[in-house]
Amino acid sequence: MLKPWILVLFANFVLVTPATLVPRINNANGFQLEPGNNQYIISIRPPDKKSLREEIVKEIAPGILEVKGVLIQQFEKGKLVVIYEAGPNGYVAKYKFAETKTDKGGPIYVVELSPAFLKSSAG
Repeated sequence: MLKPWILVLFANFVLVTPATLVPRINNANGFQLEPGNNQYIISIRPPDKKSLREEIVKEIAPGILEVKGVLIQQFEKGKLVVIYEAGPNGYVAKYKFAETKTDKGGPIYVVELSPAFLKSSAG
């Protein structure tokens, strides 16, 4: 699993460095970086195949960035999906947890949690 601080350092590098200086990366560890016209596409797919993170970072105006992304994490009892967007208007995230179907053929439950609920339950 990738260490969080490595991701922070890399994200800082991507956001600060112009696209012309950032190489295209596609390695066997599931990390992909695709620089483009005023944007970067970052994809992280660890070898364990239990998670996925993809982001598009765009410079919408000089010095103003917009980030759109999705995080999918597979757990033993279900899958968490977080869709988020951050930009000049703030941060918005949508959370969804879908319970994995059991062999008994029971129903699949989907729980959607609002950011306000998550903030209040975290303390």
